[in-house]
Amino acid sequence: MAAKWWAFLHLFFAFSFVGTLVLADWNGRSARAAKDWSHRALLFGIVHLATRTIGAGSLILLGVFGNLLSVSLGYRMAGNLWMWAVNGLWLLAVAVSLAWLVPSCGALERIARHGAEGAGAGQTPGDFALEYERALARWRTANLIMSLLYLALLALMVFRQP
Repeated sequence: MAAKWWAFLHLFFAFSFVGTLVLADWNGRSARAAKDWSHRALLFGIVHLATRTIGAGSLILLGVFGNLLSVSLGYRMAGNLWMWAVNGLWLLAVAVSLAWLVPSCGALERIARHGAEGAGAGQTPGDFALEYERALARWRTANLIMSLLYLALLALMVFRQP
């Protein structure tokens, strides 16, 4: 019976994690299309909050419950290369999320808030453009890598060898 609960929680956090990736992508697209810095700040604030709380938390719990599930199903790290691959990709995803994705979301939110405040203080949008473009490129790259890691993990889950 424990395996059913571990499977439920593993799938719950998997859906939560992927939902956060989708939320970040669509809100990021909307923020990039926005011309007003205050709208960008709001949207990137949503992306940052969701990524650092729900996204990172779900990713960590996804791996924890995935490992509990695999142990309850009889998989062992000692004799299973598949377990090493899955855990390696999961740890890489956690590292990319915490070291790259979350900080780049925070930078975009901070730049957009600064742009919204500066626009009222007589600064022009061009004053923030270069910093914004660099932060946006970092975030988009990190988001792409996270999506590729998710697809690789999904493929390992679905096509694992018995």
